[in-house]
Amino acid sequence: MDLRGNGTINWRNSIKGVMPFFPWEGRSYSCYPKLAFHEGQLFSSLNDTITVYSGSDWVPTSQFQQIHSGPICDFSIGGDRLFALHRNEDVLDVWETPHFFPIPLK
Repeated sequence: MDLRGNGTINWRNSIKGVMPFFPWEGRSYSCYPKLAFHEGQLFSSLNDTITVYSGSDWVPTSQFQQIHSGPICDFSIGGDRLFALHRNEDVLDVWETPHFFPIPLK
């Protein structure tokens, strides 16, 4: 995936083996995978893990996980902090965002 171009990306609402989690019956709130781009890095959440991809080949460089709180329903990046909201409404994780130092092209 090249984010520098004007191309499009087809995003599917379902991933094989990944089911949305509905924490409250009768509500439309669910836990789906999420992507975010911040300071040259791509953040991706899936289940209980946030993976950070960097560089021209988008290799995974960092991973954040909290196995005891259930799936991550949403995350946000503010300044140098990564905030993750879990299925359990009383759990909020806060991590320091990884710093990416691009290597200049020769």
